[in-house]
Amino acid sequence: MMAMRSSARSQSTLNERWAAHEQNRLGWAFKAYERFVKSLSPEIRERLAHKNHQEEAYVVVFGKTQVGKTTLLMDLMGVSPAAMERVSTALRGGRAHGHSATATTMEYRRSEDQRWGLRVHEVTRWFVADSEITTALGDLRERMERGELLVDSPCVVSIPANCFVTQADQGPVIKMLDLPGDQPANPVEREHVHNMARRYVPLADLILLVGRGDDLSFLQPGGLTLPGIEDWQSVPGRFRIITTYSFTPQSIRDFVRQNGKTADPQVYRRRLIEQIEKFAPLSDDAKTPRRYFPLEFGKSWISAKASQPKLYSLVSPMIDELKSELHRDIQDATTSLARLNSAVEARVVIKRVKENKLSEMETIGKSLRNSLERDQSELEQVEAIVQRMSPEHKEMSCRLAELTFDRLQDDLKQYLKLSGSTLPGDPGERVSGFKLLIWRIRASLKQRVTDSRPDTAGLSETAWFWRGVKVNFERLSGKMEEVLDSSFNAFESHISDYTLDKYWFKGSSSDYQADICRLKKCMETAEFNMLESSREWWLEEAKRYLKQLHREHNQSKNQIHFWHRRTQEIDKSIKAAQDNIDIHEKGCEAFKQRMELDLKESNRFSEILDSEYLHELKSRRQIMHEQTQPTQTFIDLLAALQLIQTRQKLIMRIETCTV
Repeated sequence: MMAMRSSARSQSTLNERWAAHEQNRLGWAFKAYERFVKSLSPEIRERLAHKNHQEEAYVVVFGKTQVGKTTLLMDLMGVSPAAMERVSTALRGGRAHGHSATATTMEYRRSEDQRWGLRVHEVTRWFVADSEITTALGDLRERMERGELLVDSPCVVSIPANCFVTQADQGPVIKMLDLPGDQPANPVEREHVHNMARRYVPLADLILLVGRGDDLSFLQPGGLTLPGIEDWQSVPGRFRIITTYSFTPQSIRDFVRQNGKTADPQVYRRRLIEQIEKFAPLSDDAKTPRRYFPLEFGKSWISAKASQPKLYSLVSPMIDELKSELHRDIQDATTSLARLNSAVEARVVIKRVKENKLSEMETIGKSLRNSLERDQSELEQVEAIVQRMSPEHKEMSCRLAELTFDRLQDDLKQYLKLSGSTLPGDPGERVSGFKLLIWRIRASLKQRVTDSRPDTAGLSETAWFWRGVKVNFERLSGKMEEVLDSSFNAFESHISDYTLDKYWFKGSSSDYQADICRLKKCMETAEFNMLESSREWWLEEAKRYLKQLHREHNQSKNQIHFWHRRTQEIDKSIKAAQDNIDIHEKGCEAFKQRMELDLKESNRFSEILDSEYLHELKSRRQIMHEQTQPTQTFIDLLAALQLIQTRQKLIMRIETCTV
């Protein structure tokens, strides 16, 4: 009896020892991987999945709002079609359709019983009714939006076991993380989402990018902004592209009908790739068909069974096949060997990152240089404007300084004369002749005033000014009539008192001779008054014109000041642009150097792997040497042989990937 117990204990010890060896079979390789990853630059580290082989496996699901990613996640987990609506409604947390319901990174798992569970900050609450979990998730979202809840790990939702098609899987447990969209309206949520992405995306074994089949904009340049996701083509092996509502549009339905009685996944994958490339080019590796999954699921697809029976019967088997393949990809991606793929593919990743980043840097550099050239061109134009305006402004300043109202009055007094002359004519010894003569004299004086200008030939210093003065004599016609009326009205009233039109006596003392004298005096008075009035009118317009010149001069001054300030601003902009170009070029050079070092380091992975392998082998030899139990030594020897085989597999994989 004692012997049997001893044998059982010995067998148990051997089993435990073998299990320990099995669990740590790749520990040395992951140590090498960690050493290798730490030697790389941050740009490469954040794109490689790096965690030890004992950490839980998980898959990140990422997509915009209302693309069906949560439904996809539920479908992959095995939630039954009948329970899908119930689960989706509860998980929305009371949020209306069309609005993001995922407040933070969520992990979904199967509950051990029929209750809902919600774990936040390692504290789990359990709920029986759907309404309770709905309220709890709604409260969680509100607290996140108000900034009252800060979480640095996913919130875990347990879904009742009776919502699933099958019993709990016996295979390895794989976490499914639902990452919120990368462009939430709430700034607090946006910052939180980016922080969570920085933390969890590099650790994901596989990342599912989900979008609608009728809206592929999520794969366009700039459509993805989260760290580790935005340049997914750098490491396409870590991603799967999944489209929902893939067979809803009429165009794809017509395409299905045109492609025979069976649905070939490769045909629809290639078509999806072609559609994506209409919006954004894909690298050769990113175009690998097996990375693409055009799917349909959920309530809308179930309803298609009745509304589109032919389409459903044709496409449904293919969708089931694609789902099975996706399940296999997820399982394969979470194996220990798969987690070492990043190291094997690091050289390819580095080359892609370098190529993409340098292309981006070249675009930025070109934009900076174009901005500098625009600033320099504008500076030349502004300086030309200042050079043209400054002499003119200076000259005008000197001219205006000499112009005063007194100077203008003196100019008019000396150099404004009535043009031509007015001949009195012969009244013909009749009163009517005098009246006609007065009309002619008045018209002549008005015309002489209209034709008169300051004599610019004599105004050598101010001639430029008087050339710009304009008097609107048509507008002054009424005032000229008033001046003439004041000169002739008395005489016209005098001759209007005569009862006869003809003068009978023409002697020296006659009324006729007296009226001739009166007419001459009136004409002289009118000429004098018209000249004085003309000087007043010209002075009035000269003052107005002078004020206009002062306004224009001040405007010119302000413009010159503006252009001087603009010159200073452009100078600063040019200096800043030159500094930015210098910084950018130094950054480019530093990046190139980092990539060259990373490429050199990527060639050392085999060396690092051998170093850790030899260290592990030496350690095991030492343990076997010190071991006193032959059976345990034998177990250790088998583990060492397994270690050798594992290394050979890794070396073969590395050699295959580097060919």
